[in-house]
Amino acid sequence: MRRAKWLAMVVVTALAAQALGAADESLDMAALVPADAKVLVETVDAAGLRTMLLDSAFWAALEKTEAFRKYEASERHREMEARLEALLADLQMTREEALRTYLGGRSAVVLLPGDEKPRGVLLTEATNAMAQRLVDATGAVEVGRHNGVAVWEARRENRADRMALVSGVLVISGAEGDALERVLDAAAGATASLGNEGHFAKAAGDLPPGWRVRAYAAETKERGLPGAAALYPRDGGHLHAEWRIVNNSSDLGPNTPVLLESPSVLPAATVAAVATALHPKAIWQEVQARAAPDSDGEQRLRRAEMGIRGWFPGQTMDSITAGLGPEAAVALVKGPPHGAPGLLALVRLTESGRPVAQAFKDGLAAKAMVLAAFAEQREGAPKIEVREETYGPTAILAVRAPVLLEKWLGEAAQDVALTVAVTDRWLVAGTTTACVKEALDAMAGSGANLATVMREAGDAAPQTPVTRWGVARPAEGSDILLDWAERLAGRARLDQAEKTVDLAEVLRLVDRLTWERADEPALIRGRADLEAAE
Repeated sequence: MRRAKWLAMVVVTALAAQALGAADESLDMAALVPADAKVLVETVDAAGLRTMLLDSAFWAALEKTEAFRKYEASERHREMEARLEALLADLQMTREEALRTYLGGRSAVVLLPGDEKPRGVLLTEATNAMAQRLVDATGAVEVGRHNGVAVWEARRENRADRMALVSGVLVISGAEGDALERVLDAAAGATASLGNEGHFAKAAGDLPPGWRVRAYAAETKERGLPGAAALYPRDGGHLHAEWRIVNNSSDLGPNTPVLLESPSVLPAATVAAVATALHPKAIWQEVQARAAPDSDGEQRLRRAEMGIRGWFPGQTMDSITAGLGPEAAVALVKGPPHGAPGLLALVRLTESGRPVAQAFKDGLAAKAMVLAAFAEQREGAPKIEVREETYGPTAILAVRAPVLLEKWLGEAAQDVALTVAVTDRWLVAGTTTACVKEALDAMAGSGANLATVMREAGDAAPQTPVTRWGVARPAEGSDILLDWAERLAGRARLDQAEKTVDLAEVLRLVDRLTWERADEPALIRGRADLEAAE
């Protein structure tokens, strides 16, 4: 459900942002916002954004959903529409005229700390005439002055709002608290503004110029440090995004970037993939450091080591951590005609890694054969098939249990087999033998790979070291993605998600989504590109 909402938000932003023009750098909203602001979202031409969104294919799909119809029929929606119509009547403007007038330039929403909850403030470019017209339409009265700036208050039913015009910006907030006065203080230089704070400059200031939408948060989920993101709409339904998160880490450890090789060995039929830096030694050292202070830390570490070594018979923790990495990838691969799609996993190997990977393969084969022997002795137990075959120069292990999987996968269970192969450079595992063979073909150069497909489409895998990278081709594999979502999450959850958004329609709107992240000691840099389907 969360992923469905996230994808919907991405597509909304991509389609809506095509209406935006280049940001007017002459007006710096951050200079008017108090330094302790929690969130600041700046937009250029929000009115144009709305127009593009309403005309978009996404909005047409959204209007068909049950959640949208319920919202339009709700009492809350009717009340909001009634209040808006009353305001438009007082302004003597149509909805489009009011939006172009008051939200056609630079605008921002800021959240300031409050006693119980954050206080929201709206800032928008305005002239004296525009402000006076809004004051007259709302029946606002002057209730005082702050730093020499007039403050008006408007009351409607059980709600009161205050507004003021400062530096060509109309500031509007609720009457509760002192949010408006705090903005006026920052604008006058009486208190520190967000724009002059080092953490804002470090996160938002590093973003490339020419953004259309910029958002800043004082605390992100990534370690609770400041971060910022910006959108850069381009021609042809292409949206570019950049983000920055402040990082205070002298040792990147497990997040040390690497130059990825997996895009060139993943099959061309890949629908979605994620590649990541993998530094097992750094990960294990971090686990040890976290467990050390605990009274039972040493015991838990011993159990963890036994569990890990159990999957690599004859190997030590040193040989395992030295043999695997520095990269791993997971991909969803389209199957052959009438065949099941496959989930593919790759782990890059160091020069000492092949014996480690072979130990994993041999250990898996031994476990599977033991389980198969037990199944043979139990009447009515689902049979487990274990076989090894040679594909080119590579030995492939395949473990199948179709009867056991038929309940969840139906006829596709006949194609599913836990398949493992080892080359000099890679440990390969997949849920179908077909997807593993496609990966081996790509490694040998006899089959097409994902990197080539992306280059032909005008895109490219990262050419510099990154911490993580991902690609999704929703329009190419919408049926596969939805089918796997139903199998893994269940039909009920998928139905619930589709009440919010028509997932199939949304997936078909996106041709390709790529993203990457590169950690640095002072800053985490990220970028993403979304290509709308023609």
